[in-house]
Amino acid sequence: MKKKVFIIPVAVIAAVLLLSSLVVTKPGEYKVIKQFGKIIRVEENDGTSYGLSFKVPFVQSETTISSKITLSDLPASDVMTSDKKSMISDCFVLWRIEDPVKFIQKLSGSVQNAESRISSNVYNALKNVISSLSQEEVISGRDGDLAEILTASLGTNLEAYGIKIEKIETKMLDLPDENKEAVYNR
Repeated sequence: MKKKVFIIPVAVIAAVLLLSSLVVTKPGEYKVIKQFGKIIRVEENDGTSYGLSFKVPFVQSETTISSKITLSDLPASDVMTSDKKSMISDCFVLWRIEDPVKFIQKLSGSVQNAESRISSNVYNALKNVISSLSQEEVISGRDGDLAEILTASLGTNLEAYGIKIEKIETKMLDLPDENKEAVYNR
């Protein structure tokens, strides 16, 4: 009887220790293992394995970060062409986290911080690209040329944050409302 009373608590403690030491990494995510706040390793599941690893219970902690492509819809912005014509541009960006260590160190692992950086960098690149083109060139470049120039202009600015831009697309390039009426009247 005494042996059963002793075995049950030991089995429960062993099960708790085993379960708290398991790290399950699902496809499309990174598991960042930290020890006392310092990153010691990153587990990644490439989809070919089960993604099972271990950590030291109660000493090491894990943080999950998505490695999937994320869509960020940027706010519409007013930009000027080289021939001083105002246009409204509405874009979206497809991006993903390529380096989770940089992402955590530079952006605190926050998707909101990443989207803010992406938005400001893409807006600046968009402003620079469109300001170097005439309105006619901007409109004719909507079929993909503008996206290529924009991606090239953005360069590797976001790699310092562990972010990789997969694609930038313009949803809408339009004239401001006050200009539309003048164009239609003409």
